[in-house]
Amino acid sequence: EDEGEDSDYFKVKVRGLFPSAGSIQFIPTDQVDAAMTREIVHDRHAPLLIGVDVARFGDDETVIYPRIGMDARSFLPKRLRGFDTVQVVGKVIETIREFKALNMTVAGLFVDGGGIGGGVVDQLRALGYAPIEVQFGGGATDKMTYRFKSDEIWGSMREAIKTRLALPDKKGDFGLALYTQLTQREFGYTQLGSKVHLESKKDMKERLGGDFASPDIADALACTFAQEVAIPMGTNLGLANQVTSDYNPYETK
Repeated sequence: EDEGEDSDYFKVKVRGLFPSAGSIQFIPTDQVDAAMTREIVHDRHAPLLIGVDVARFGDDETVIYPRIGMDARSFLPKRLRGFDTVQVVGKVIETIREFKALNMTVAGLFVDGGGIGGGVVDQLRALGYAPIEVQFGGGATDKMTYRFKSDEIWGSMREAIKTRLALPDKKGDFGLALYTQLTQREFGYTQLGSKVHLESKKDMKERLGGDFASPDIADALACTFAQEVAIPMGTNLGLANQVTSDYNPYETK
């Protein structure tokens, strides 16, 4: 019902057949188009999550992407190029403080901990913050479906895009970059176990070329889907967390 009988996912996972192609588009274009025009559903109790994808190479970007519930549009990410780990940590803390000034508490700070990203995680912890480390090459929770954690978080993001997530439109460089990164990443299946595995960043860059080839923005957003977080006490939209009641504890009976 979700993928269709002719889909490669159904062919591989249910019928045990080979996919139509060796590698295929992971997130359908029409689903991204729909998410970029979808009306935002504001939820004052939705958790504020921040995903950080740390650049490993000179032409890649470090991206800090905030998401409030299924709203990934209202607050655009920060894109940093040529920043060292100390500078990245400073920008992450700056982002947290900006939301705090709006009376918004970060419920989950998800940081790519691979490579030099580990330095960002360590520094944030040393400064009293509580980052949740995301290892893209780590094991998936759903080991029957996904090869690595990176495949799984993209799968969770794909499901959100398909159903409820509101994305920025593709006007301007940022929107076009996100659109390209989401729609152009391909995937395949492992020979043993038929597990989903995404095209690597390196292969995607070599195949596409150009400024939008590395999925840095999309990876930062995907980090926010690494795990569920508890709904925080208080508010995330600058609204007072108040309860109106006729009960008077001092009233005598």
